[in-house]
Amino acid sequence: MSLFKLWTKASRGRRLNLKRVIFFPLIVYAVYLLMDSFMPLFMLGFVVWLLYNWTGKRRFW
Repeated sequence: MSLFKLWTKASRGRRLNLKRVIFFPLIVYAVYLLMDSFMPLFMLGFVVWLLYNWTGKRRFW
């Protein structure tokens, strides 16, 4: 049995999705950039939320 036939038998499973392989690191890096650039805003919002909760109010609206 030739090496090519063995290879085709071994690789009959799901093929690697190239779109997924290419776009996954791009999406992860884009999310990282957004989190990095908006982190001070998130931190400020979290501090405001904590201060609001510490005033004793139990409901937001």
